[in-house]
Amino acid sequence: MKVLLTNDDGVDSNITLSLLKALEEDGHNVTLIAPSKDKSGQGAAITLRSDVKIEKLSNNIYSVDGTPADCVFMGLMAILEQIPDIVISGINRGANMGDDVIHSGTLGAAFTARKLHYPPLAISIAGKSFEEFESSILATKMMLDQIIENYRDKPNDGVVINMNVPNLKFNQIEGFKLTKLGNRGVPLAPEFKGDENSISYKIGKSGPPAGNLEGTDFEAIKTNFISVTPLFWDMTNLSKFRGKLPGV
Repeated sequence: MKVLLTNDDGVDSNITLSLLKALEEDGHNVTLIAPSKDKSGQGAAITLRSDVKIEKLSNNIYSVDGTPADCVFMGLMAILEQIPDIVISGINRGANMGDDVIHSGTLGAAFTARKLHYPPLAISIAGKSFEEFESSILATKMMLDQIIENYRDKPNDGVVINMNVPNLKFNQIEGFKLTKLGNRGVPLAPEFKGDENSISYKIGKSGPPAGNLEGTDFEAIKTNFISVTPLFWDMTNLSKFRGKLPGV
């Protein structure tokens, strides 16, 4: 498989570099194209009004002075001689569950690759620490094998696979579970400093899980399962529109 590997934590992430090595050991042809520095929370943002600098660090590792989505676009349009079979985004330090997917650079990169033959795979570690990241690498390898089997003869039609792995030893994980996105409550208050004339704020933590969590990614992680959530780019939902249009 020709794999374009990216992330939003930066090209020097030891977890992503470990995943690169593991995929190569499995015989995959992997090119890492990742941001030059941490670009978490960028969503699917792209750079439009300035140049994007690319630096070749080794034969198959490139640093991009841009967003995670930029990395995928640069890979497809400028760096790679052939279109990759799949884009793998991660492994992210921190969960991307529920509402997180709207702002996640990890998911933004994955959605940018939604039209390739195989559905892009976004991987995140759900936990406050990430010392058991080898479990996420093993889960990624297993999920990639399954994706290849599922989509070899029938190309993807726009699905993006969002996988969250508990920060546990692999023998402590209960297995894989197909889930839906959960829901987060109101975000926590932002941190601020300054005085009445000049105040700066730092975005607070995401809100806690809220509502009915049955069947969600939050429930899966809480019960030590790997959460696998299929997402789709078309967010249209006419049934949720309330009322009428003006003049109708």
